[in-house]
Amino acid sequence: MERFLPILQTIQTRLRELLRRNEQYMLHWDVPKIRGVGEDLIDLAWDVSSDLIEVEHRILYRSLSEAGLGIWNRASEVQNRSLTKEDKEYFKSVHEALGNLCEKIETGEYYKALQEVASKINYKKR
Repeated sequence: MERFLPILQTIQTRLRELLRRNEQYMLHWDVPKIRGVGEDLIDLAWDVSSDLIEVEHRILYRSLSEAGLGIWNRASEVQNRSLTKEDKEYFKSVHEALGNLCEKIETGEYYKALQEVASKINYKKR
């Protein structure tokens, strides 16, 4: 499980920076830059994918990747039309979900939950 800590640290550091930037972009609804955050999330997911596979934790890769793809797709659609209230709600909800994930990593809650799951799996294997 200790191998997981550096991966979480990388994700937390990069994700916190992406959230900071995205928050600034959402103040003025700078859609091209929000789209760039989506691309950066996809890059983050890709960059940690092999490490996450190695520690058998693909769900975090999928979560980051899906969030990035969702932001990228929605921002791409918005570039061809007007930004709606629903678009803003979508971007805010994804931002909030990622913020919650980042907070759980920062506080150690995410790692603790992983340890609990791992201990239950190991207990069942006995």
